[in-house]
Amino acid sequence: MMKRRWQISLSIILYILILAAALDFNLLKLFDLRLFLLFVLGTAVLTVPFYEKGIERGELCYIFGRKAIEAGLIQTLLLLFVGLQNSEGAKTLLSDVAKSFRPLLYGFCFQIIFSGKYEETAAVQAQDMPKDAASQEELDLTARLRAFGLTKRELEIAGLIAEGKSNGEIAQALFISEATVKKHISNIFEKTGVGRREELVLMALDGKNVKKG
Repeated sequence: MMKRRWQISLSIILYILILAAALDFNLLKLFDLRLFLLFVLGTAVLTVPFYEKGIERGELCYIFGRKAIEAGLIQTLLLLFVGLQNSEGAKTLLSDVAKSFRPLLYGFCFQIIFSGKYEETAAVQAQDMPKDAASQEELDLTARLRAFGLTKRELEIAGLIAEGKSNGEIAQALFISEATVKKHISNIFEKTGVGRREELVLMALDGKNVKKG
């Protein structure tokens, strides 16, 4: 995965170099070390609320990549605001406005680098889902459980529980942490009124609302 990330990074750099050469643009104007460090710091700060013990590295990188867009947008808007407030003349205004969009460029690059592999893997798994009689049975289970008001993610986890998968296997399959899986399972139990995984499976298979004894 790290090798793939470096390949993506190099491809972005190469594309920017090609554009700079074609447009006769000074590439150094795109990079400002202070702005870049502030952007990375902002991305990290926005990612912190989503960090939890046991979170998978792939999930954390995906969140980091998504938050990079938000950090870049926030920083860009603030730079635009400050630039317009402090502008001394129209001569330098357009140049200052153009430079203010650099953090947003950083954000899009980070999003491509850190989120791409996660989304690609998820898409491959979606394509590999069974399409035979087993998938029809899974649809039936989903239909039965949807009546309890389960969210899309909770339905996915309930289906994996019915397949006999452990919390760790579910976390790996959905690219989420085990702590997140446990939270979803707790919500599933509360909504369906069951207390054990076996009861949930029986309820899904039989279409019955099994209450805790």
